[in-house]
Amino acid sequence: MPEPRTDNDRKALLSQLAYQPSRPHLMIGLLFLVLGLLVTVAIVRPGQETDEWRTARTEDLVQILDDLGARKDRLQAESARLTALQRDLESGSTAQAIQEARRRLEALRVLAGTTPVVGPGLEVVITDPGGSIDAPVLVDAIQELRDAGAEALQVGSTRVVVDTWFADSPTGLVVNGEPLSSPITILAIGDPDTMSAALSIPGGLAESVRTRGADFAASTVTDMSISVTVPETSN
Repeated sequence: MPEPRTDNDRKALLSQLAYQPSRPHLMIGLLFLVLGLLVTVAIVRPGQETDEWRTARTEDLVQILDDLGARKDRLQAESARLTALQRDLESGSTAQAIQEARRRLEALRVLAGTTPVVGPGLEVVITDPGGSIDAPVLVDAIQELRDAGAEALQVGSTRVVVDTWFADSPTGLVVNGEPLSSPITILAIGDPDTMSAALSIPGGLAESVRTRGADFAASTVTDMSISVTVPETSN
């Protein structure tokens, strides 16, 4: 006959049968926990965004879609141009390579502000008798115009380049340390329709300016000229 099990034998048997998670098991459990949290966030967040857009007017939504469509068209056109350029360069077209190098050089000069620019654009005038427009509003304006395809920008009498800065002072706004006269005038060369649509979307520059009690006006200029330049520097 088998000997009866003692209490120690029973404890040893239960210990062997009990689930003892190893380190890999713990890691897998942690990964499932993180995945569950991410799924929860993904489910909740779209609902919040949907509620936000439900309050927008139909006209605003149409304008936003038009703006997004214009940006998509610009990106597709640029993609097609670069693809064609790649084919030409790979085929060994020296003339095409030289032409592209010159085009890039001119684009860099425009971006650096070392050359005058002429073309269609948008003139923005902000009238702020109460002094409610501060530097962050101007920074947002420049960013919105850049995102909408502005090639060259001028604020007041200052050409806007990569190192241009805006600040608030006791006497008003300054650009690169120089006082900015009122009304604030912004010149932007690029597609005027696209830039105007970008500034007019809900939460854009036009709404921000008017919310602060200032006046906002934007007009298309067929043949705009930005002649202010930044001196070239050499290292």
